[in-house]
Amino acid sequence: MSDASLDLAELESIQAALRAAAPSRGATSAADIDAVPLPLLASERDAASARPNLTELISRWTRRMTRIARSYLGEVELTPMGAEVVDAASLAEELRTMWTAMVTTERGGALVIAVGGEAIEAGAARRCGAASASESATREPSAIALKLFAPIGDAIVATLEPAWTEVFRTALTRTEADAEAAVAALGQDAALAATVMIGGATNGRIRVFARPEVLASSSPPSPTVPADAQAIATALGGVPVEVRVELATLRLRWSQLRALTAGTQLTLPVFVDDPLPIYCGDVLKAWGRPVVTRGVLAVEIAAIHVPGGGRP
Repeated sequence: MSDASLDLAELESIQAALRAAAPSRGATSAADIDAVPLPLLASERDAASARPNLTELISRWTRRMTRIARSYLGEVELTPMGAEVVDAASLAEELRTMWTAMVTTERGGALVIAVGGEAIEAGAARRCGAASASESATREPSAIALKLFAPIGDAIVATLEPAWTEVFRTALTRTEADAEAAVAALGQDAALAATVMIGGATNGRIRVFARPEVLASSSPPSPTVPADAQAIATALGGVPVEVRVELATLRLRWSQLRALTAGTQLTLPVFVDDPLPIYCGDVLKAWGRPVVTRGVLAVEIAAIHVPGGGRP
């Protein structure tokens, strides 16, 4: 399960389950019913209200920047991973190894955009005329690669403003800033982060960070009351979760699709020992490997997904 804050609909469902499981105390009047939502930590309450806005923004932005990303990086697929609450104070090390940019908003505050992974070296190599990066992408990108990647990053950032305008009806202004300035803009408290995974011709990730108030709705926060953590855990323990293991994604032309017959073999762009993504709902949670146990196909968990991390 994710440790991100719950939205109001989820909180109301949990409270209803707790009331139903509570021992009967006889007749209860309407005045005895506690209709106050279960609490969130004070530092995360604004983040919880802003998460849907960031999720909507990242979805719209992904659709807009896909064409730009493919023109620079080759045949890649962009997958938005949703929004999460992160510790802003812990982002310095991650941003130091990524290409970063910052935009300010008319609402006040800033958004930090960071691109990481082998997409940096791959983009730099393609700008130099190479088909792909010649060195392993496990190391940090070089200063030259970051400089060569800058026009690609600028083009990606430029597609953010139209998506932002659709959601917030305001404009963004590009601000020159390095990783240290980006961390300072996010502060030391909880921040919101969203990730777009890059896959296909190259791998990497595009991340957006912002303080919750930059993305929060204008409606006032809901009142909170203390809640018992064990009661919440007990209520969530019986909630069914859909788990999906994705073997691979294959793109076919319409003519190839029409030509499919019984016995046709489709070659997938993965090796037999490649880790497979495991999703809970639409959220990437782990990586696994296919195994056979007692004649049944199964998936063995190989690694737990770390938010912002790539394929192990």
